[in-house]
Amino acid sequence: MKMKHLSKILLVLSLYMAMLTAPQTGFASDASSSLGDGNAAAVMTPVAMKKAATSNSDLEIPLNEERAFNVSVADVNLLIDGNTRIVLWGIEKVNVEATVFNLKARGELERKIEGKSVLCTVMGKRSDAYLGQCTNAIGEDLSLYLLQNGYVSVDRPAVKGTLFEKPYIDAERDAQDGNLGVWSSGDHFASSAETQSQNFMIGAFVLMGVFILALFVISFFVVRGFKRVVDVQNRSLDFAMKERTLKDKEKLVIASMIAAEVLENKTKIEAYLVIYEEMLNDFSDEGKSVNYQKTGEIIQKQPALSRSVFDGNTYKLDLFGSDVSSKVIHYYARIKSEPDFVELAADTPFDEAKLIIETAVNNAKKLYVISDDVIGVFTNNALFREVK
Repeated sequence: MKMKHLSKILLVLSLYMAMLTAPQTGFASDASSSLGDGNAAAVMTPVAMKKAATSNSDLEIPLNEERAFNVSVADVNLLIDGNTRIVLWGIEKVNVEATVFNLKARGELERKIEGKSVLCTVMGKRSDAYLGQCTNAIGEDLSLYLLQNGYVSVDRPAVKGTLFEKPYIDAERDAQDGNLGVWSSGDHFASSAETQSQNFMIGAFVLMGVFILALFVISFFVVRGFKRVVDVQNRSLDFAMKERTLKDKEKLVIASMIAAEVLENKTKIEAYLVIYEEMLNDFSDEGKSVNYQKTGEIIQKQPALSRSVFDGNTYKLDLFGSDVSSKVIHYYARIKSEPDFVELAADTPFDEAKLIIETAVNNAKKLYVISDDVIGVFTNNALFREVK
């Protein structure tokens, strides 16, 4: 009798040990099957949980919509917010094999973002990512910053025909001229010995070239005479000074015209806010009927602003430099000469109508602040002086 009892105990222990040592996936599947149809959803494998999370977070973002993202930097041109992948628009990696260089560039991009949220405008979409033009917390264009420091090159097919084509290409050329980033060396994978050999050869050729040039200059001075050389140099300097003076005058004239247009837009925004803030106040007066509930209302979603001066001088914005021109371009990218309208029927729900007007007022206030920023940029760079 005792032997039978002991064998039962051993059998229970062996079953318990088998359950502990069984593979986790098999155990989970057995458990889910043993729960029956009513509790099958309570047990999910890690793969199923991942698929469920992905399906719940893959939300479509419309083109040209601006959204804030809390991103991490996955690559020099790739930002990730959860399951949302954002490829920086208008740029491309210089060399996918340049691992060390791209790691350095990625670190610089992380430093520029500083762990804060970025504001991205969706410019397009690939199969696995959105193409976004993104700015950091202080409004700096991340693509333009990477181009200015030589970490990437311009994606020319993407920017072709847009307002950003010239500023982006100019920023890349400035980085080339300044020997910044990838443009600082012709080969990032050469060994130290090869680099020293190349530098020696380059130095030898430079010295030889300088020597030949020195002989040529001496011969030139002997044959032509010092006076003629000095006269030519003086004429060249005079011509350069006159050309620079003309460009400075042209720059100030264009800056004054654009600043005047921005000030005019500020006045239009103020008038727009007076009307729609008064309309919004009617919604806060409880018990008072709102006008749209009687006869309906046509709501202008944004103020009608001017941009003719900007459109007529886009090819001259490089006179301001990359930073100022970037601010101006981003400002006018938000300007609409012909605003959108939305009709509020008399039977439109109260909360929905209020939200439409609140959104219009808030967007106009943001545009007013950006207008002040543009005027401030012109003033700080001595391109315009506002008369108060």
